[in-house]
Amino acid sequence: MTPALVATAVDDPAGLVGLLSEAGLPTEDVTEPGRVFLRYATEGGEFVGIGGFEPLGPAVLLRSIAVVPAHRGHGIGRSITADLMGRARQRGAADAFAFTTEERTFLAALGFRRVERAEAPDAVLATRQATGLCSASAVLWRKETGR
Repeated sequence: MTPALVATAVDDPAGLVGLLSEAGLPTEDVTEPGRVFLRYATEGGEFVGIGGFEPLGPAVLLRSIAVVPAHRGHGIGRSITADLMGRARQRGAADAFAFTTEERTFLAALGFRRVERAEAPDAVLATRQATGLCSASAVLWRKETGR
């Protein structure tokens, strides 16, 4: 059973960079405006993961979803992703996109489908993730936020 999660804003850039670095995720642009990063913990306060997103009007770019190794395989990534997509939907996003460096990802099990970059809106393709932080070989995933 997945524990209920409590999300709080990450307001410490140094701590955020440290968390993302430990997970092997890009950090070069995380302190730039327009990004939302959240720290997830159990109701008891135990840190279990992190996730973020860039609102891009009718689209959202999910960012840096990482689960603490000891908590992997328990639905935490699914819960974080659902929370991020709900927050994006509240801001008007109809479609969620995410880049991964591997062909296999938990996003596929959540209903994301692999798409070509040409299928992404210009706003997604103009992000720092798309223009350089993620290599040209990074896989792009898409899912409607309401599903």
